[in-house]
Amino acid sequence: MRIKVRHIGSSVLLCGTFTVLLAVVSLPGRAQVQPSGIPVTRDLCATMERDSISRALHPERGTLEEFERALDRQVETMRLERTAGRTMAVVSIPIIMHIVHNGEAVGTGTNLSLAQIQSQIDVLNEDFRKRAGSPGFNTSPIGADVEIEFCLSAVDENGNSMAEPGVDRIDGNRADWTDDQIENQLKPTSIWNPNLFYNVWTVKFNAVESGLLGYAQFPDQTGLQGIPENSPASTDGVVISYQTCGSSDKGSFPILETPYDKGRTLTHETGHWFGLRHIWGDGRCADDFVADTPEHQGQNFGCPNGQSCDGSTSMQVENYMDYTNDACKNIFTTGQKDRMLAALELSPRRKSLLETNLCSPVAADVPTANFTATNKSCVLLGSEIEFTDLSTNFPTGWTWEFEGGDPNTSNERNPRVTYNTPGTFKVTLTATNSLGKSEPLEVEEYLVVSEEGLCNELSNFDPSYTPSTLQLSQFGNYTGYLTGHNSVGSLAFSEYFENVCGYSYISGAAIRFSKAVVAHEDAKVTVIAWSARGSQGGPNPVIERKEVLLRQIQEDIANDRATTVTFDRLTPLFSRPFHIGYEIEYTAGDSVAVVSSANGEATQATSWVKDASGQWQLITIAFGANVAMDIEPFVGANPSVQMSASKLIIYPGEEVILNGQGASIFVWDADDGSVEDFTGPQLVVNPTVQTTYTITGSGLELCNTTATATIYIRESIVGTENPTNGEAEIALYPNPGSSALWLKIDNEYQGEISVDMRNALGLEIIKPIAATKDSRVISLSLLVDRSTLNPGVYFVNVKLGKMSVVRKWIKI
Repeated sequence: MRIKVRHIGSSVLLCGTFTVLLAVVSLPGRAQVQPSGIPVTRDLCATMERDSISRALHPERGTLEEFERALDRQVETMRLERTAGRTMAVVSIPIIMHIVHNGEAVGTGTNLSLAQIQSQIDVLNEDFRKRAGSPGFNTSPIGADVEIEFCLSAVDENGNSMAEPGVDRIDGNRADWTDDQIENQLKPTSIWNPNLFYNVWTVKFNAVESGLLGYAQFPDQTGLQGIPENSPASTDGVVISYQTCGSSDKGSFPILETPYDKGRTLTHETGHWFGLRHIWGDGRCADDFVADTPEHQGQNFGCPNGQSCDGSTSMQVENYMDYTNDACKNIFTTGQKDRMLAALELSPRRKSLLETNLCSPVAADVPTANFTATNKSCVLLGSEIEFTDLSTNFPTGWTWEFEGGDPNTSNERNPRVTYNTPGTFKVTLTATNSLGKSEPLEVEEYLVVSEEGLCNELSNFDPSYTPSTLQLSQFGNYTGYLTGHNSVGSLAFSEYFENVCGYSYISGAAIRFSKAVVAHEDAKVTVIAWSARGSQGGPNPVIERKEVLLRQIQEDIANDRATTVTFDRLTPLFSRPFHIGYEIEYTAGDSVAVVSSANGEATQATSWVKDASGQWQLITIAFGANVAMDIEPFVGANPSVQMSASKLIIYPGEEVILNGQGASIFVWDADDGSVEDFTGPQLVVNPTVQTTYTITGSGLELCNTTATATIYIRESIVGTENPTNGEAEIALYPNPGSSALWLKIDNEYQGEISVDMRNALGLEIIKPIAATKDSRVISLSLLVDRSTLNPGVYFVNVKLGKMSVVRKWIKI
């Protein structure tokens, strides 16, 4: 049988987003060496950097904090089971080694020999099993036999025997690789099914990453809301430098480079792949989330005594998760073992490696059917679900039956099925190979299809609740509103939404306000969507924001309707929990509050408040009030039409640019008839009266097909007709100024002139006065006592017959 060899073309596909992120999260400087040969600083492992980039590209993976909380829970469960006398059998992990070379003969250069590869597997087993008589043995009382073993898989993805077990030789057709190219080209095109194999790539890093030894992808957790069980699978595994693969203790392998020539790079990265953090916690005296490892001031190099955070030298520099030389390392602790075994239970792909167990001789037997699916606990009505076959003994045929599905049968290996009827449905799979059929695997109530469709409006405000505007005085020695302006200076309010069914997008929200007092015509609130990644699931970070004028809110209250807000762009939720609410400003005379339930009606603690110092708390903790706010986010599995406006309030005739997004075809209309059936993604208008513009989108599967924007006219303006084509050349000077104010009119107009002045609140400072254009320059110095004017912005309105022009004057 021939050795399997693959060739990857020389063209490189780079992802623009990835490139930008890499520039931001660039790797630190490479090794600098002392005369003794010990590195001073060196970034040997890029797992944390790669993880931060991966989570930025795949927010559905969740945060490291969520990952840690899930592991903590599982570790505690395992400790209790061990206390009760329950033990876990030794487990075996099948490895596929992707040997990436540049056309060299087997056994030369980057095309590693089978003997060198086998020496690496031997080291893994010595280290993870704390094998007596090997360099992986230690006598520490907390040194653990992890009870995980590794093998080079005897079969390929289709169950065929391999001439070189567990070795996939890939001609990459390039001399070296950036981690950009590895993640975006090499891994996705060469990875073997990560449900069956632990994928390891050996590569030559390019000059920029020449000091890098390797990096890993942390396991994804399960049991957390919004975390898909199979994403991102296309990059799951470990990458190491070809010069670190294998051990010089086990043969003559000249390409190995000291002091990383004993095979401990893969041991270190495999620790990451099972969920271990660096022993120093990736920060000075930081937490690696393992109780029995000592705190470290930072990474250690060479074979030092080191210094711990309390000043002692009781360091654990021999731990595999430090940066010390290969020859110094020989310990995983009991706590690290618990953490790795917890990851085996939590991560679906890690767990499936145990269930398929390709390290045991492949049984010549019929398959055992098994499968999984995405989002099975809450399937959105009308959505498509992907099923993944996990059957053993390498089936070649599949017979699926999907109760309530479309289609309701399939012979594909990994079919996609749409569910258009709500309910709970079973799924049946029979797998076949040359020896026969499996027993049908019939799982009752496998899928729960929600009545919630692909598009929805979520709410924590039950129809039975009493719409209330609660005074904060009910909850302490305060004034103002519980959910609006108040004496404690609350800055923002939000509602938490668990997003159980995993909606992908939020396009906006309907917020029902109960109070709005407008003293400044520019007064506004900012409607904000946050991710729920803050402390205790609080709002953080901001994912989208949109300003709304208090004038609009006041108008909506008067018409007994919620204020509808459409974001400027489609905002992804990544199927995760989120918050939506609003942020307020404190300006004299302006106030606003949102409708809430009566105290005690809502008991789910979904409402949050941001205090004057910027800290978020549940309203139940901050004020002792159990409420829900009347806020309904617009969510969907499909996109919606989005709309932005360059300005919300203008002087008559000012230009406003309106843009649409989210569809492929756009049609615009205006409520005053000034725009009818205008097509295109952008509309430029110059309204002179308050006008509402509507955009309608089509051409795609959309949740909301329309969006509106109302453009308001400043009330401080007198007159609605503006001169055009430069007919009225009018200037105020000096501007800014503090003494005499002069009005200069330089045009051909002859006739009566009317002049008045208002402040920013619209209050008259100069009542309308009549004049004639006997002179090109009119002095306003005697028309107002400027000593009584506060510094600020004023508006001078000049009417020339039927024409009206406003000029702004700034008093300093």
